[in-house]
Amino acid sequence: MEIGRRAFLKSLIGALSVPVWYPSRASGAAFVCNPFVQNVGESQATIVWATEEVATCTVGVSVNGMPSGSAQGVVQKFLPADTGLQLPYYQHKALLTGLEPGTEYSYEVIVDGQRRAVGDGLRFRTAGSGRFSFLAFGDSGWGGLEQRTLAELMLRENPSFILHLGDLAYMQGTFQEFQSRYFAVYQDVMQRVPFFPCLGNHEYMTQNGFPHVALHDVPVPEDIPHEDRGRYYSFDWGNVHFVALDSNAPLVQAVQESGPMLQWLENDLRNTQKFWKIVYFHHPPYASGPNQGDGLSELVRHHVVPILERYHVSLVLSGHEHSYQRSYALAGQEIVPDGEGTVYVTSGGGGARLYRCDSSRYGNIRSSEHHYLKVEVDEARLTLCSIGTSGNEIDRLDLTPPPTISDGGVVNAASSLPRFAPGTLISIYGRNLAPETQHSAEVPLPREVLGVSVTADGEPLPLLYVSPMHLNAQLPFELRQGAAVQVRTPNGTYDTSIPILSRSAPGIFVVVHQNGAPVSDESPARPGEFLTVYATGLGAVSGPIVCGSQTPDNPLLTTKADVKVELAGTLLDPAFAGLAPGRIGLYQVDFQVPGQLGGGQHTLSLVVDLSASQAVSLQIAID
Repeated sequence: MEIGRRAFLKSLIGALSVPVWYPSRASGAAFVCNPFVQNVGESQATIVWATEEVATCTVGVSVNGMPSGSAQGVVQKFLPADTGLQLPYYQHKALLTGLEPGTEYSYEVIVDGQRRAVGDGLRFRTAGSGRFSFLAFGDSGWGGLEQRTLAELMLRENPSFILHLGDLAYMQGTFQEFQSRYFAVYQDVMQRVPFFPCLGNHEYMTQNGFPHVALHDVPVPEDIPHEDRGRYYSFDWGNVHFVALDSNAPLVQAVQESGPMLQWLENDLRNTQKFWKIVYFHHPPYASGPNQGDGLSELVRHHVVPILERYHVSLVLSGHEHSYQRSYALAGQEIVPDGEGTVYVTSGGGGARLYRCDSSRYGNIRSSEHHYLKVEVDEARLTLCSIGTSGNEIDRLDLTPPPTISDGGVVNAASSLPRFAPGTLISIYGRNLAPETQHSAEVPLPREVLGVSVTADGEPLPLLYVSPMHLNAQLPFELRQGAAVQVRTPNGTYDTSIPILSRSAPGIFVVVHQNGAPVSDESPARPGEFLTVYATGLGAVSGPIVCGSQTPDNPLLTTKADVKVELAGTLLDPAFAGLAPGRIGLYQVDFQVPGQLGGGQHTLSLVVDLSASQAVSLQIAID
């Protein structure tokens, strides 16, 4: 009992005390907030700090001891009336640009010409490709023993970055509480690891979250309104797209007043091509406990979740309930097989007093323990662990989403129609098709890229391009019938089929001038000019060619089919129709624009053995 009493008193004293964060005074302005790193990406990072007096500050960076650049700090003055502090607060931000991806930088802060912050701990690593890990937690800012214990454990993890899920500084989210219960606790971590936070409800208790927004430097997508900047945002790291939402006032405005956040979210998720999509915000849609009936959680469930599921978000992280909870895979508020839905994880055990976990039909794992999340991303595998105050593993989740091909997702790469001929370049559309985006640079083309392969009737196809949502491959020239197609990835396989092949199935990629520039409204063709149509699906050629290999320029390989160019209703004989020399799987058709053709928009198509390609517009100008 005495041991428990001492632990309780130690925790209570830690929770109520205010650490001294003004350092001993040397010549020049003293730090009132030690330097910390923010908004790290592949080529940039921001260093943030604060002084008690106005000062001229510079940040210098180096790699392996060699100077690599510097940036001037931009200062913003906050008056006591703004902050509630006794003295003015001078915040400095230095934006470092032109950095190299996946590189470790050391940095130093020079104040009024003097080196005031330098050392082994002042370093960061820029975002890059490949395997990485990050931490996540919420509801931490209590200032107590549990929060500090977790902070010490996190310092040993060496993550790429940390997501904070809200309620950073209890109870009101004031400037002073941020200094004593956030920066003072995590300063050893923050000087080398960027935090990407979202706002909790306690941050909104002071000036609608003004201290939170003012003290951080987070990504600012250009399409976010100025008044909302710093409240929600997105960023990429490796093959993951992260989205931070504000489930407080911006969510209420989006629902009740047609505010911009949900429309921005829809556009943002629609435009990303990353394999993984992870979204985080404070109020959980499915967690149980004292906040289960929270109106903001209900708004999330009815208005945010459908958007997340529509764009196949794999993982959602939240706080608010002071516990650890993990849902089953969910879709449409129903439990679905693993890999087919979204998993919702609540991590509200960062340091504040714990809540009970009530039963819920959505809940898979529940534990009322202080903890943080460690997430490792290794290409197409994501592993999430919940780590307790003793370093124990509370829970582990492995996500390995299998590939899926969309309905009608195998098409002619040029026409986007389900029409194929021997040698045709094809596109395959779906989800989880490859862990990253990569163009094939090898010649001949590889049959496997990043652990991804495609077969037609068991024969591996050459791959031109792989990405999470799109593959490009070439069908064999010897294929003469409908084919069973299989996409194989490190996470599994998906089987489909393509229709019976025709002798030809032409599709047009582009029409270009002789200098290679595309014909367009800004660069129209002219009567008498020779143009080239690049296409696929023109069928057999006059000599042997290995699928996936580069076309020779001697001898030229012409098509065996009867090829015509139909322009403005007139059939034209081409000057050449065959495989494009030096290219892979690409046909070219050269023809001359009739001299008597009038100006304006005209339709053009290829007719190959009576099979017509899609029609494209051709702009003709008359001098």
